[in-house]
Amino acid sequence: MKIAFNKVAKENNYLLDLNNEQFSIKASFKIIPKKASIVHCNLAFHGEVNTICNRCGKDIVEKVDENIELLISNGLFNGFDDSLDVIETLDEFVDFDEVLLSELELISTNYFNCGCDDIENVEY
Repeated sequence: MKIAFNKVAKENNYLLDLNNEQFSIKASFKIIPKKASIVHCNLAFHGEVNTICNRCGKDIVEKVDENIELLISNGLFNGFDDSLDVIETLDEFVDFDEVLLSELELISTNYFNCGCDDIENVEY
């Protein structure tokens, strides 16, 4: 789902479901306009991420429940914010799918362990 920056005139909530082979997620975006070219985004999501154990390679499903605050800039961000991450868009739109996927990709690169203790006894 995409929303044009010029359509973000007041605080709004947007819901998004993402279901594919890797993710099963329900997300809520709360968008608050700050300036004509910057919006504040509260992203809350929960669900499951299909990943692998970094120790034995077994497929595992990890539960996620996250609340993230960030800024979305229409174009290059001129400034500095040490408390929030900034996402820059270059096409005049807030792309909720892309924001959610980028956060999920960050989570999926974390270290996951299925609880295996002895790698030599793992069944493949």
